[in-house]
Amino acid sequence: MIFICRAISALFLICFILLNIEAQKDESLIRVMSKHKEPVMAVAFSPDDKTIASGSVDKLIYLWNTETGEAISTLEGHTGKVQFLEFSPDGKYLLSSGGTQIFLWNLETGIPRSFSGHKTHIWNTRFSPDGTQFLSTDLLNKFRLWDLGSGEIIHSFEGHTKTVLAVAMSPDGKYIASGSLDQTIKIWDAETREIVRSINAHGGNIYSLDFSPDGKLLASASEDETIKLWDVSSGKIVKLLLGHQYAVMYVRFSPDGKFLITASYDKTAKFWEVKSGQCIYTFIDHYDIVNVAEFSHDGKYILTGSNDGNILLWEISPRFFAEFFYFDELKAEMDETRLFEERRKSESKQEYDERKVRADKFRKELYLKYYQKYLEDSIEE
Repeated sequence: MIFICRAISALFLICFILLNIEAQKDESLIRVMSKHKEPVMAVAFSPDDKTIASGSVDKLIYLWNTETGEAISTLEGHTGKVQFLEFSPDGKYLLSSGGTQIFLWNLETGIPRSFSGHKTHIWNTRFSPDGTQFLSTDLLNKFRLWDLGSGEIIHSFEGHTKTVLAVAMSPDGKYIASGSLDQTIKIWDAETREIVRSINAHGGNIYSLDFSPDGKLLASASEDETIKLWDVSSGKIVKLLLGHQYAVMYVRFSPDGKFLITASYDKTAKFWEVKSGQCIYTFIDHYDIVNVAEFSHDGKYILTGSNDGNILLWEISPRFFAEFFYFDELKAEMDETRLFEERRKSESKQEYDERKVRADKFRKELYLKYYQKYLEDSIEE
């Protein structure tokens, strides 16, 4: 089935909900972190979500305090753009890649350990679930599996006919997925290192892959502007997600596996419900290509990085679910109260301001009410 991302006019909602007052930023946007001088290519949350890492074309890695948004450390050493970042499962290390370099940073000392072997630009690096190994891709038609302890290459996987950009390992460590410019996805047995399934997946380059937390689904993002969900056991497509207007560069499952976040060349990130395949919300505050988007480990926040040089931290708000799934009911209740009307001729400015405060409180109560209804309806289904 094809699911098209339904858009609700942001302008209409602002006028309706905010009483035609001055323009405001997206209420779900918590923080803007601006320090990089070039496009942000990589972001990551630490396992405890207290620290954010960002990497950029400016060759720098910044570590940020999630709560305050302050840059607390700078990691220098890359001679090319920083393409990918990931914290180790124990949170003690940060894996970074860019150019032909792979570094493992000791976050206590700030000293990196280097892994040598790539001769062309590295696109992707991913930890194994237990953190003892990692995968890497470059511009060749193969990818590598490394042993973290020895620093040696365990195996080089060959089977694609063109550059392999995307890799991922299943949560149980049994399977590895790879995506290529040859427009195929290959699923490998991690123990035997043999191909168990080859899928003619997309009509363009495959840029990103991610397994669902239960390992049953694989999400793929492509140059062809689509996201696809695949049944890992059969290799069959489960859902086709449409809505982005340009190449989709990044896809990740939420920690509970119920949602996806995607990043695109169309300057947006989109928040999707896996069950229905519908786009619940579109984040539009970046003004250039969005390269990366990640969920926090507690599933409450989203982090995005863009060519505009900014890292944005978002709250996953009850508003998303209330406005998307119950918009008519929501609007009817708000209309009935008359709290959201424009300023009346007989109303003083003080009375109007007081009414706006009551309206805002009521609106937030409605969001919570309909979010709870969404949760209840989801259980019933």
